[in-house]
Amino acid sequence: MAKPTVAKGKKAPSKHSRAARRDMPVDIDTDKSLKEARAPQDSVDNRPAVLAAHRSGGVTKKKSGRKAVLSHKARQRAEKSMDRAEAIMERTLTKIQKSKNSAKVIAQRRKPWEDINGDVGGVVPAKKLTKRQLFKMEEDAMVAKFFADDDGNVEMDGADAAEGLAKSVPIAQPLPVEDEEVL
Repeated sequence: MAKPTVAKGKKAPSKHSRAARRDMPVDIDTDKSLKEARAPQDSVDNRPAVLAAHRSGGVTKKKSGRKAVLSHKARQRAEKSMDRAEAIMERTLTKIQKSKNSAKVIAQRRKPWEDINGDVGGVVPAKKLTKRQLFKMEEDAMVAKFFADDDGNVEMDGADAAEGLAKSVPIAQPLPVEDEEVL
């Protein structure tokens, strides 16, 4: 039978281990304002990958003498390359426009549900009112009711509630009976 090993105390993790690298020491003097700082928001039309600079981007030395006049074939090659460059520019412009549109769609997906429902249905939900605002609205309604009274007498709340209820609820009318003729 083998000898049992001597139990050692729990070792601290190695300084090169993943756990040690993740653990941040408390005594680091960091600027507290960095915790509250937010990353800058990327703009929708910032697409540097499409607009990256190419090699020899149009900088040329001025030619003099016989080399300044191009031969017929060289002129045709230059015109052909200019046409190709124009076609490529149009293609990249359409790609840039598509990229911007897709970025806008992605940014719209980030909107809260209330905004999306308002865009689709056209109905914006009413904002919740505070108690103070509700009380003010009730008070305004009572003042308007007082001044709308014809004879100028102040009436108590609920005194004519039964009359108001009777006036507001329509009386059910029986439907007219139609006799059908049997053929």
